[in-house]
Amino acid sequence: MIRRRRALGLNGRNAHIARNNPRWAIAEVKDKIVCKVRLAAADIAVPPTLHVVSSRREMRALPSASLPDRFVAKPARGSQGKGVVVVTGRRGHDVWITPDGLRSHRQLEREVDDMIDGIHSDTDTDRALFEPLLVAHPDLAALAPFGLPDIRIVCDDGRPLMAMMRVPTLSSGGRGNLHQGGLGAAIDISTGRIERAVVGGAEVARHPDTGAPMVDAIIPRWPELVDLARRCGPATGLGYVGADLVVDAEFGALVLEVNAHPGLEIQNVCLQPLDPGAGDSRWK
Repeated sequence: MIRRRRALGLNGRNAHIARNNPRWAIAEVKDKIVCKVRLAAADIAVPPTLHVVSSRREMRALPSASLPDRFVAKPARGSQGKGVVVVTGRRGHDVWITPDGLRSHRQLEREVDDMIDGIHSDTDTDRALFEPLLVAHPDLAALAPFGLPDIRIVCDDGRPLMAMMRVPTLSSGGRGNLHQGGLGAAIDISTGRIERAVVGGAEVARHPDTGAPMVDAIIPRWPELVDLARRCGPATGLGYVGADLVVDAEFGALVLEVNAHPGLEIQNVCLQPLDPGAGDSRWK
């Protein structure tokens, strides 16, 4: 039974982060490329890297034939999905298919130029990271047949505190952003079972677009996901982390990103307070 207790506030979270997350580690995880290197060195599974582009000259030297038919290009230091280009197919030699329509390779080059110029980042210059387009595990695709559900697990000192899944909907534009209409699913940290689901603050039992039952569904490869999440902190030098993970149909359980300032919305989804210093000792 989920009971509401006093939630962790922003000031309390920030104070805990100041005590447990060194500035150098926070700076490193903001860069997706640096973070991936750290995680991979600790034998933590991450998506394959297709290309890293650091300049316009490098992008002009990257022929369309060197890219697969399905991929994602993202700014290394971007956040909240800003500037991300999702390619779902190819038409002919130099035309890409995206959720927003067709793009020529020249248009893709200009978008990568913006990434390199730091338009979507917190720095004057940045790099572009190319990765394969991930596809949801069949069990998760049955819950959300469009978009890619991702799982946030908050850990403190290597112990998992709380978990939720963010599920795309039509109103969220195929993204799992809860503030734009995505579905949030509270996950029991011990079993991987969905206990509760909400859309826009309203509790639901099924996906609003597909009718797929959400409550009581089991997240595939759950022990592996939790193990990956709990190892992200030690691998990156952070004490308090929010690990974002997916279960891909081909590559399995992967860490997408590590967040040094995990948001507090997870408490509203799970109806539980985050309690740094607690956690499930079985995973320590």
